[in-house]
Amino acid sequence: PEDSRLQKGLELYEKSMVRVEDGSLPADLLEIKTFLTVPQDLVKVMTVCPKHDLRTKGLKVFQLSIDKFHTEAKYRFFQYMLRTSNHSGVEGYIIKNIKNQIDAALQPGNSNIWFEGAHLLPLLRKVFSLPDGPETDLLQNLDRVMESLNLLRYLVIRDKVTENQTGIWTELYKIEDTFMKPLRVGLNMSRAHYERELQGTMENKKKKTTDKSVLSVSVGGDVLPKMTSESQIQALHSALHTFDMIESVLVRIEELTEVKDGLEPAGELHPLKT
Repeated sequence: PEDSRLQKGLELYEKSMVRVEDGSLPADLLEIKTFLTVPQDLVKVMTVCPKHDLRTKGLKVFQLSIDKFHTEAKYRFFQYMLRTSNHSGVEGYIIKNIKNQIDAALQPGNSNIWFEGAHLLPLLRKVFSLPDGPETDLLQNLDRVMESLNLLRYLVIRDKVTENQTGIWTELYKIEDTFMKPLRVGLNMSRAHYERELQGTMENKKKKTTDKSVLSVSVGGDVLPKMTSESQIQALHSALHTFDMIESVLVRIEELTEVKDGLEPAGELHPLKT
């Protein structure tokens, strides 16, 4: 709630960061407590501060601090944030940063050992997982799930089976088991649950009950009580639309992997860089 202090703190941190050359801060600095606690405080500003302009400023400074890290430091920082943030929006933002780093590494002449080859695989394993397996709340974790799918789709399009620069084709069978199949099960379970809720709400509406909030609908982990039937129906339709959106990307990835897998004989993947 201390807007003035937050504003001045963000400005001070921004001023100190802009003087630093991009990509110059080494990974050993992450052993200094401040280099991990300050980003965690920025996450709090980005996610819970009531002032929109301070949240926006926090995100800008957060990205600025990422840009100053050396490649290895970025890699280790992303690992740390995926392990500790426990916030779907933040995790989605980190995954988007990972995608940008992989894209930079795959450009001609920009090869690095951290965002391609064997080093990349442990990071990808953290990305391509569901917090609670098939029972993961897909609405609550929408940002993380969608960014993970976008990264996976990018990798199977961008990385040729014969080159396998990112290791995605070596790891794909594990990703199918730990991410794609549980996600498919979770989608089916979630859709069935919300379709039942929708059917029940519509039946209650037809009965013209005097209590307009017979059902308490849970959307994204938040219970939405005391809603009219119309509002409940709208929320449930919105949830089902979200599941359709997730599934459309998942289906596209499944089609791409089937097509590309069929183009190359098994065992002829390009060896991973170490």
